[in-house]
Amino acid sequence: MKTIDEPMPICEAEMERLEDQLVEDCKSLGMAESIRDFLQEPFSEWMDELADESSGGDDSSPECRLSRNGAGALAIAMQQTMAVRDALLVSIIVDERRSSRDFLMGFMANPTLPGNTRHLEESLNGSFRDASRKPDTKRCDNGVNMMFDIIGMVPERYHVQPLAIISYVLWWMGDERAMLCAMRALALDENCSLAAIICSAAHRHIGPAWAEET
Repeated sequence: MKTIDEPMPICEAEMERLEDQLVEDCKSLGMAESIRDFLQEPFSEWMDELADESSGGDDSSPECRLSRNGAGALAIAMQQTMAVRDALLVSIIVDERRSSRDFLMGFMANPTLPGNTRHLEESLNGSFRDASRKPDTKRCDNGVNMMFDIIGMVPERYHVQPLAIISYVLWWMGDERAMLCAMRALALDENCSLAAIICSAAHRHIGPAWAEET
């Protein structure tokens, strides 16, 4: 029996209904407005949990950090647009001083705006190339644990992008398990480019600048 801290998994039919509704809203209202409405509460929940110093880090704890609705919405949005996946990844490895939640929401809603694209690329490149930018272990643990929460609540076909994000964060932290998560993502979807990049980097022993210097 599930406890109050363990939300019931979301069935395929429920996920499909939510996904169909998002697609219809995008057609009638436009992507920007629909993504904002769909992710307003889940993304706020996500960002609050990322910054929570009291959560994460204890793999033995059964407590889920994301609500059932939040997990389902984020999984669907990641599958619908890579902008959501990329924004969630950046939110884990870059703190809110460099990439605010307002910017990240704006990127998810309007990823093609030149200013949004440039800022996101600078955030990712900076974390990779700047040796002074070391992982915030607590924030990374919170993000990885929430991605595992999502995987635990949604059908398998929605696991690809969460696994790809986990693989990137683990690689960035210097964790050898990054390759395993990337390979699992590729087993589910051989076209997952982020997972392929991490597999290649891990195989060639390429890491972020902070790890190379240490």
